[in-house]
Amino acid sequence: MKGPFANFPLDDKRKLVLMWKKLNNIDKEHFINQVTYAMATWGFDKQGKELVAVIIEDLIEDGSLNLSDFGLYAKKLIKDGLLDVYYNKADQIKKAIMLMDSYRLKHELSNIPSKSI
Repeated sequence: MKGPFANFPLDDKRKLVLMWKKLNNIDKEHFINQVTYAMATWGFDKQGKELVAVIIEDLIEDGSLNLSDFGLYAKKLIKDGLLDVYYNKADQIKKAIMLMDSYRLKHELSNIPSKSI
């Protein structure tokens, strides 16, 4: 299998599918909108798709229960030093994060990931 999820762990793929199935329509919409803002800003190329996969993998591995937390985990790209890896997209990544922050604020989404206690 090729593509941005080629190296995605099988267990994480299963979690992703289950997470998607459990999401309500509003959270699905928030997830889709944030990914759209991100990709429209940093690009739909191979690296752009890879960035989405990296964020989703981080979200799942951190224990988030809601894909609408996508924008929160995008911020971790900076904290985790991935701007050095994607240096040619650093400005676009920062802009996408700003757009997702605005989106999250406008729709009153939590600034804390949804996790079980």
